[in-house]
Amino acid sequence: MAMQELKKVLIIDDNEANLFSLKKILERLNINIHTAISGLVGLKLSEENKYSLILLDIQMPEMDGFETLEKLRQSKINSFSPVILVSAIFTEDQYKLKGILTGAYDLIPKPVNPEILRAKVNIFLELEEHKTNLELLVNEVEDRNKKLILEISKRKKVEADLRKAKNKAEHMNELKSQLLMNMSHEIRTPVNSILGFADLIANPSLKNADKERYVKYVSHSSQNLLFLIDEILDHSRIEAGEFIIHNGECYLPGLLDELSESFTNIKNQQGKSEIGIFIDSPEQNNSLTIETDPQRLKQVLINLLSNALKYTSEGEIHFGYRLEENILRFHVKDTGIGIDKKELPEVFNRFKRVESQESLQSQGTGLGLSIAKKIVELLGGKIGIVSEINKGSEFFFTIPNKVITSKKKVEAKPSLIANEDPDWSNFNLLIAEDEEMNYLFLQEALRLTKINISWVKNGMDAVSHSLQLPPPDLVLMDVKMPDMDGFEAIRQIRKKNQDIPIIIQTAFARSDDELEHNEKIFDGYITKPINRITLFKKMSEFLV
Repeated sequence: MAMQELKKVLIIDDNEANLFSLKKILERLNINIHTAISGLVGLKLSEENKYSLILLDIQMPEMDGFETLEKLRQSKINSFSPVILVSAIFTEDQYKLKGILTGAYDLIPKPVNPEILRAKVNIFLELEEHKTNLELLVNEVEDRNKKLILEISKRKKVEADLRKAKNKAEHMNELKSQLLMNMSHEIRTPVNSILGFADLIANPSLKNADKERYVKYVSHSSQNLLFLIDEILDHSRIEAGEFIIHNGECYLPGLLDELSESFTNIKNQQGKSEIGIFIDSPEQNNSLTIETDPQRLKQVLINLLSNALKYTSEGEIHFGYRLEENILRFHVKDTGIGIDKKELPEVFNRFKRVESQESLQSQGTGLGLSIAKKIVELLGGKIGIVSEINKGSEFFFTIPNKVITSKKKVEAKPSLIANEDPDWSNFNLLIAEDEEMNYLFLQEALRLTKINISWVKNGMDAVSHSLQLPPPDLVLMDVKMPDMDGFEAIRQIRKKNQDIPIIIQTAFARSDDELEHNEKIFDGYITKPINRITLFKKMSEFLV
C-alpha cells in the first residue's frame, strides 16, 4: 500500500535565520517543508509544487510580500493556496487589510509565538484537507454523471428510463453540491471564531473578565466544530457501511432525564427559556431497562430534539416513549414552524434540507435526520414524521422492546465533584501521553485534587513505570504514541500485573472496531477532547 504524500508547506523569507526558525517550529508537524530565500525563488517553487499552505514574509528586497502574493494568485497551481503573511514591521490594521485584499488569509506578527503558529498551520492544513475531500466527492458525482451519459448513448432502447435516471442524478448532484457548500460554510464559521478570539486572548493587555468571556466563545465554537465533524464522520461511515451497533443495557428513565436536563440548559443558552420541555413516559414503566445500543439511541433522540429546538421559537417540546406490543415507540413533538406536506418525502434525504426562511438561518450540515434514520434501521426499527405548517411536527420511531429488567436501578452515588474537587492526595496517577499540551491540560484539570502525577511520553516508558514498586493506583493511557502504542503497552503491563486500573484516552473512540478488538485489556475509556467533569467521574470509579 502506497504511503500518503505529506502536505507541502512553503516558507518564503529573505532572512536565513528566520527561515531556520520557522522551519524548526513547524518540524514537529507531519509536513513536507520547502523554503525560499526570496519572492522570486518562492514563485519558481510555486510553479513546480502544489502547496497546502504558504508562509510569506512582507519585507523583502527586489519583491516584497505583497507583490509576491499578487503573483502567487496568478499561479496555475497555487492560485487558491492559503497564504499567511509574517512581519515584524507591517502589523498595523492598514497592512492587514492590504494583505487580505491581496489574497492573504491571515497575518502573524514577529516574533512568532510557536504554539499559535503551529495551531494556525494545523487548522489551515485541516481546512485544506476538507476542501480536497469535498472536491473528490464532487468529482465522483461528475464521473458518475459522465457514465450515465455514455450509458444513454449505448442503450437507446431504454432512452426514456435513462433520461429519467439522468435527471434524478443531476438533481442529486445539485443537492449534494448545496450540502458541500453548506458544510464548508458551517466549518469555517466556528474556525473563524476560534482563530479570532485566540488572537484576542494572546493580547497581554486584555482584562481578565474579557479573557474569560473569550475563552467561553472559543470553547463554544470548538464544541460546534466537533459536533459538525462527528456528524460528517458518521455520514461517511454510513456511506462506507462501517457504522456498527453495540447492544447493551439501556436504562430509559435515566436517559430521558439526562436529555431533558441537557436540552433545558441548551434552550436557556439559546435565549429560548420560555419553551417548555416535557418527558412523556408510561408511569407503570418508570424503571424500564432494555437491550439496545444506548449511545446510538441517545444520538437519535439528540438529533431529533436538536431539530425540534432549532425550528421552535415558542410553545412546547414533548419527547418520550410508549409500549406497543413488542416494540417501543419513541416520539419528539414540537410546536414549531412545521413542514409542508410536499416536503415530507424528502425530510430524511441525506442531501435535503427543508426550504424555509428559518432553515436558511439555522446552523448544521443537514445530515442529522438522515443519520437518525439509518441508526433507527440498524437498531431494528423504522422512523417517520407527521407535520403541519405553523402547527409543529412530530417525529416518531420504533425499536424492538427487549426488556432486561423492570427493577429500578440503584441510584448512582453523588458525584464527587458536585461542589468541590475530590481529595486524591493519597493516590498515584500515571499519565502516558506524547503530546505535551494534552498532558498540561490533564495536569491543570487535576491540580486541585492534589493527586500525585507521573508523566511518560511513550508506551515503552509507560510499561517500565507501571511495573515499578509501588505501582500506580491508576493509569491514563493514550492510544496513539510513538515507539509503542497504548494498546500494546497495556498488553505488556497485563503480562506482569492484572490489577492496575487502566483508562484509555483516545481521539478515535468512534472507531468501533479498534475499541471492540481491545476492550478486554482496559478498564474504561474517555474520548478526546476530554471533559473535566467526565474525567473526574471516570477516575472516581477506581480511586476509592
